[in-house]
Amino acid sequence: MKKDLLEYSYKQGLSHIPSALSMLDYVWTLFNDKLVTPDDHIVIGKPFGAQAYYLVWKELGYLDNIELLSMGLKHDEIPFVDYSEETIGNALGIGTGIAMASDKMVWINITDATLQMGNTLEAIQFIGQKQLKNIALTIDYNNSQVVGSTSDIISVDPIIEMFKGYNWHVEYDLNNFGMTNRPRVYILNTIKGNGVRTMEEDNKLWHYKKIESKMELQSLVAELQDT
Repeated sequence: MKKDLLEYSYKQGLSHIPSALSMLDYVWTLFNDKLVTPDDHIVIGKPFGAQAYYLVWKELGYLDNIELLSMGLKHDEIPFVDYSEETIGNALGIGTGIAMASDKMVWINITDATLQMGNTLEAIQFIGQKQLKNIALTIDYNNSQVVGSTSDIISVDPIIEMFKGYNWHVEYDLNNFGMTNRPRVYILNTIKGNGVRTMEEDNKLWHYKKIESKMELQSLVAELQDT
């Protein structure tokens, strides 16, 4: 599927390819193993690298025609996505409101840099205080954002302790994904540009960069085949 992601990104002229590769494996696991389904509430707080969602949902038969979708993930184009933001920072708060109004599970996906934002911190506290047990939050913890390492810009490691302090159930893999009597967060250690050496080594350059030629595409695909 990583090869498909590279080819689709080239064909559609998409950037944020390393961000898509970062979360592709766990998004696939969540939906392929039916840990999350279109019947759940889906809130996308990591809109960058949306081609990862598209390709997973297309492969599993949730989308009839991927070519009709726009370059960013728009929730009004996908009937089973409740909300997808165009920046970052608001998704967890919006997911909180959905969880309070529904008994169904609310899956929210964010990136580690989202933990730097005040709205997100308030939502973590509120969810923990109210013990909204139907919230499942996944964090793409790739320690990378547009201008450098998340840990160098504003470390979010103390926020992990904040989750614990507000009585969230904290996991570091998806093995125990399921309902508990507490809100739960899955902190998933990922690699930006996963599987493509050039992108892994220079993910700042590739953060917004598009694949510019067929030759460049072939070179990147070859790196995948070498792993």
